[in-house]
Amino acid sequence: MTTVNLAPNLAPDRRAELKARHREAILDAADALIRERGKPQFSVDELAERADVSRRTVFNHFGSLDDVIMTTCTRLLSAVVDEFRAATQASPAGDGSLVALFNEITAAVRAMDLPTVVAYLWEVLDADCEIARSPHALGDVFTRATEQLSTEIAERNTAIDEFEVAILVSSLMNGVAVVSGHWIARTQGTLDERSRAVWDDLLDRLITSVRAGYTAA
Repeated sequence: MTTVNLAPNLAPDRRAELKARHREAILDAADALIRERGKPQFSVDELAERADVSRRTVFNHFGSLDDVIMTTCTRLLSAVVDEFRAATQASPAGDGSLVALFNEITAAVRAMDLPTVVAYLWEVLDADCEIARSPHALGDVFTRATEQLSTEIAERNTAIDEFEVAILVSSLMNGVAVVSGHWIARTQGTLDERSRAVWDDLLDRLITSVRAGYTAA
């Protein structure tokens, strides 16, 4: 295994670039190992070897193997934020109201293939898995993504108070996490026409419930 050390005489920009590259290599390696084995069942040494870094470098970036797994899952959900960005940018601009923003966000959420993402996350974060021990891990991943999504939406809707945006996004993201848990309980994460219909029904019920707080007279 080839190990690259951060030389003390590297310029700050080069050092930051190298650190970022190492971090992404570790996450890429974790994702690859998870997909190959179907579960996050690997050691730090195996992860370091796959990422072509030292064991010490792994712990320079992450506090534990659990942290690596959670961050890998959060990065996957961050890809959904990118999908959200593309969906909202392609939609017509609203009138700048909170109601219009709610409609814009929920339309984008409906368009996303969230069941595929949730099925992957559940497989990785199964409470019976040796690495992912927390039964609330799936919700934790959604919580980690909430701040990123709030920032993205606030930047595109400067006429709406940032606090109101944060409340709206938190309500929806927490709701999606609840939907995910119920969907897993009903379908065991199977991806087929029936399970996707269950997801659509649960999501519809969530949106109807949350909408009442943003469309009331």
